[in-house]
Amino acid sequence: MLDDYNGGFNKGYVTVSDKDDSDYELEPDDPGYDQTKLLFDDYTVFDIGTLNLAAPQSCLNYKWVVTDPSAENTMEAVPVTFYDGNTSSYCATKDFVVYIPESGLETEHTYKLTLAVTGKKGGIYTDSCLFYIVKYYVNY
Repeated sequence: MLDDYNGGFNKGYVTVSDKDDSDYELEPDDPGYDQTKLLFDDYTVFDIGTLNLAAPQSCLNYKWVVTDPSAENTMEAVPVTFYDGNTSSYCATKDFVVYIPESGLETEHTYKLTLAVTGKKGGIYTDSCLFYIVKYYVNY
């Protein structure tokens, strides 16, 4: 049961098989790596939930930035209160963890999340996605 649960998460890696049929994961700066695989195109999270994403472990630097595509200046970063209680316009750790009720983000709203990483050999890779915060309710 735990394997089924853990298997539901995307690590942002591309898995390939070699001639021996052994699987390995491509990471930034590996030949053939596709930066559009860092994130899915979109995510939905409940207003009582946590958005928890991770970048590849091997990277030298990480930068997660949330923007509001509906704002007048769509490139301006939105300040977010992260799971550790720090509020910032970006996150520079491998993990992006935001507890939505304490994040300062609006419910029923779409945000754009951009991840930029520096690979182990200095290459820079960027991907982005949309995430939508929905109201959680139970219909009795």
